[in-house]
Order: sequence, then structure tokens, then C-alpha cells
Amino acid sequence: MNDILSNEEIDTLLDMFRKGTVEDEVRSAAPALEAPADDRCREVDLLKPNRLAREQVRGIERYFESAAKLLSATISDKLRIDARCDCVAVEQQRFSTWLEQLPGPVAMYVVKMEPFKAPVLLSASTSLLYGAVDRILGGSGRVSRVPKDFTQAEYTVADALMGPCLDRLVESLDEVVKLKWSVENRFCNPSMAQVLPSQDVVLSVYFQVSGEFLIGDLRLMIPFQAIEPHLEKFAKDSVTRMEPGAMKDKVAKTLKSVPLDLTVELGSARITLRQLLDLQRGDVIPLDTRFGSPAVVPVMGKPKFLGQVGRIGNRLAVQVADVMDE
Repeated sequence: MNDILSNEEIDTLLDMFRKGTVEDEVRSAAPALEAPADDRCREVDLLKPNRLAREQVRGIERYFESAAKLLSATISDKLRIDARCDCVAVEQQRFSTWLEQLPGPVAMYVVKMEPFKAPVLLSASTSLLYGAVDRILGGSGRVSRVPKDFTQAEYTVADALMGPCLDRLVESLDEVVKLKWSVENRFCNPSMAQVLPSQDVVLSVYFQVSGEFLIGDLRLMIPFQAIEPHLEKFAKDSVTRMEPGAMKDKVAKTLKSVPLDLTVELGSARITLRQLLDLQRGDVIPLDTRFGSPAVVPVMGKPKFLGQVGRIGNRLAVQVADVMDE
């Protein structure tokens, strides 16, 4: 018996609950549902989505962590402050759960992202967005009172920040899917955001923004049906899916271009501190190497080759005579 139900099994059970036939099915199968002695039966939460595998979520997280860095630079540039944006969480939820977790008053953007068939939602804390509007208009950005809704003019100013933020989000997914965005609607009432059935699974991405006097969050909702055709690309990008040695050629190519320090030791000498202090210009220090003896050639400070010192034109050179044992 599988521990995790497949998507088809979950959809079938949910459909049975809606039709009210599940009780009859359970009652008729009651003798077969008695718990075995080894207690292998366990409870299953039918409302908990499990459409994304762990490696897929990890792959998606890396893309949006990269997006957070781009957002940090964009917000700092547009508002002329030192701001930071962190990708706090990436998880799969029911759409109704995502709406319930929106923190207080928010500004909602309904965004069409082609080739996604379903709309994407991007929310921003009204305190964050209103402070950004004030900052863009030349104010300090410090606001003590935030309106419950935004005027059309305020939304137009806010677009000067939200537009570039959408550009960065799209740019971060460029390797997976080429997206083209356009804003279809904007509002501050979450009840108007019923763009999907409540039980639909969505991907929730939570960004937290902080900078001097500004603090708030950005929350991105992508329907599972929109991102499902591209999940294989996210999984392939995951390091956990790579076979052992898959990166060997790439690593070898990278290492071959790493610069190394190579020197030639013509000889060495041992003198006292008194002799060192008494050295004058023109003094000669005898080396412990005889004329014609091979010179040691260290690489990064460790002896690696033996060579013969000579000339190439007007320049000194060394010819490798032997490779020293490790």
C-alpha cells in the first residue's frame, strides 16, 4: 500500500465527498478497513496539496532566491534607499489558504503572464507600497497613515516600482520559460481576487522587503496548472538530480583556467642574523647549489619539477628535466 496518494486518487476522493457517496463506499468496505495488527494504517489529509516533489520545490526556490537579489537592487534603485529583499518561503497551498494568509490590507495585482493560461497574483503590503509612492514623488517615504484603497493616480505612480519588480520576476525564470507580463487589474480588496477555484493548488512565493523606514512583503501566487508543464525543467536544474560525475568535464574545464604561481629556485643559503644585518651593496652570498645543477621549480610554494636554467633570446628560461615525486 502506498503511503502517498496519487493526484488522481485525491481528485477521485474529493469528488466522492462532493457527491456525498463516500459514506456509502466506506460503510460497504468497512470489514476491509480494519487496522492490521502492525498498525500500518495512517491518517491522510486530503486537503494538503502534494503536487510538487521535494526536488522540484528546491529547484524553484533557487530561481526565486535569485529573483530576490534582483528585487533588492531594483527597489534600492527606484526608491533611492538601501533596501533588501529576501525570499522567505516557497510552498504549495490551496488557493483559499493563500488568500487567508494575506497579512492585513494589501494591494493586489492580477497579472497575465503569457504563455501561462491562468492569471498570476502579486500582492504588496499597502504600507510598503504607499511609502514607495511617497518616496517616488519626492517625499521621505515615512508615512503614518495608510489609506484603505489607492486612487488611480497612486496606482500609476506605484507602477513605477511594481513594473520593474515584475520584470525581475520574469527575468529570474527566463531559463525555464519565456514570460511576457501585463497587468489586468489592481485593487485592495482581497475578496475581489477570486480568480481561481478555492481548492486549486497554487505555488506561493513570499518575499520580505526591508530598508531603513520601509518594511513589508511581496507575495506571488502562480497556479499549479500554469507551472506544471515546466516542472521537469526545474527538476533537471536541481543538483540533487545529477548523476555522480556529471559535472566532471565542466569542473575540469574551469580548473584548467585557474592561474598558478610558478617560480624557479636557483639555490639557497643559510646565514646568521648578524651577517644579514651587515650586508652591503655589492656583497656576494654563496649558494649551496653547484654550477650546472638542476634548479627546483615550485608550484604554489611546493616543489614540483626539476629543470635546467638557460636562455631564450635575451630572457632567462628553464627547461623541465624531471617531475618530482609527491
